[in-house]
Amino acid sequence: MDETTTARLRVAAVALAGVVAVTHLLHPSYGGPALLVYASAGYLGDPRPVAFLAGGFALVFAASMIVANVYRRGAYLLAAAVAGTFLVGFGVWHTLLDHGAFWPYLEPRGHPDTGVAAVVLDHLVSDWLTLLSKAAEAALLVVCVVLFRLEAPRGDGPNSGSP
Repeated sequence: MDETTTARLRVAAVALAGVVAVTHLLHPSYGGPALLVYASAGYLGDPRPVAFLAGGFALVFAASMIVANVYRRGAYLLAAAVAGTFLVGFGVWHTLLDHGAFWPYLEPRGHPDTGVAAVVLDHLVSDWLTLLSKAAEAALLVVCVVLFRLEAPRGDGPNSGSP
């Protein structure tokens, strides 16, 4: 792939990381605003704000590394890991974890007669912000994996490991 296409993919990675970070950092129910509400009440009623903020700030850090041309392959791995965690976490939260029923302040809201795919799809189409976020996360994951592979060491140097 030529350098222009690779540069465009880097811009896409930074933009997608920004979209995913903003949707998580500023999410009105589970991002920073929610954590402020819980902090003012003196308890953590839901674990998602902490996870949303940690992942959002990790994506800001990864995007900054890409822009600054500092260990970009590590930034791609970080962004892909966060995006993958958000994607898998979404499905696990709404199915296996029964909407956080393990947490002391959350009530179970299971879907006993619905399959996993139907539950995830139902949650995706019921909220445009969730759908946008999951689409951006999936795209970020793909772009970062492609960039990670494109920028792999070529294997033609003295320490490449080739015989």
